[in-house]
Amino acid sequence: MTFLIIKPLGFKEDYYMRNKKMLIAGLITVVMGISIVGCGNDGKSTRETESTEQVTEMEMATEKESEAEDIGDTESDGSYADETDYSDDSEESTEFTMPVYEDFTLASGLSENYADLDNRSFVYNGKKFTLGESTLKDLIDGGIPFEQNSLNNSGNNVNKNYETDRYTADINDYVTMQFMFGNFTDSEQKAEDCVLSYVRYSHLFVPNPDYDASMNAEISEMMLDGAKQVNFSFPTTITKDQLLEKCSENAEVDGKIVKYSVDSEVYMGSSGYTFEFDDTTGQLKEVRISWLP
Repeated sequence: MTFLIIKPLGFKEDYYMRNKKMLIAGLITVVMGISIVGCGNDGKSTRETESTEQVTEMEMATEKESEAEDIGDTESDGSYADETDYSDDSEESTEFTMPVYEDFTLASGLSENYADLDNRSFVYNGKKFTLGESTLKDLIDGGIPFEQNSLNNSGNNVNKNYETDRYTADINDYVTMQFMFGNFTDSEQKAEDCVLSYVRYSHLFVPNPDYDASMNAEISEMMLDGAKQVNFSFPTTITKDQLLEKCSENAEVDGKIVKYSVDSEVYMGSSGYTFEFDDTTGQLKEVRISWLP
């Protein structure tokens, strides 16, 4: 133990020197007294005993830490570690893809030309319907799922050189069709006897990278369901590039619109095919087919 002897302030030097030895002697006596009183039966001081116990506890703690490190090392080797795979597959499941109708085959009676102006037809559940030939009654009998409000007008009279209002049919929640029928005779006739002059096949939505994965999956399911029920000369999941690759002749391209048309021989104007594609993905949103004699 080291003691600091501080020189008292305000004392004279000779007085300080005379009392220095007495101060040192007194301090030595106090220290010796503490050492003698503090001894136990085994000859060790209390402080030494407490110090020994602290060292023992530290050694035990060190041993426990060492064992824990050994166990940790064992787990890092894979011996006892949890081998469950927690890898995140969300990135793979949310990857954007466009629906493709892999099972597309040309239905009987349809043309191999995607925009055949001499054969403007479609097939619904195996039944073929042709613009300029099939009547509203033919479509009703063929099972086209017209809305009841539309069917209520089937008995209305249609003047010559006039077309009916649009008849709507829902193929599913996201796919609809619309139809118009024309009276190209010289007299009035019932709507159900008029021939098909316009058909529109429309996707309410097409998949988009900005939609979440569940919505894109639902849209894709409805698009493919519609493609199975309604057949054209082309798959209804087609893209603009695929259309132009297959059918570039006489194509009129204007942004997202591609047209194939021919002038009427009887009336002013033209008719044919109009394809409209999505701005972002280039996939078909709707196709409109018209007919004039």
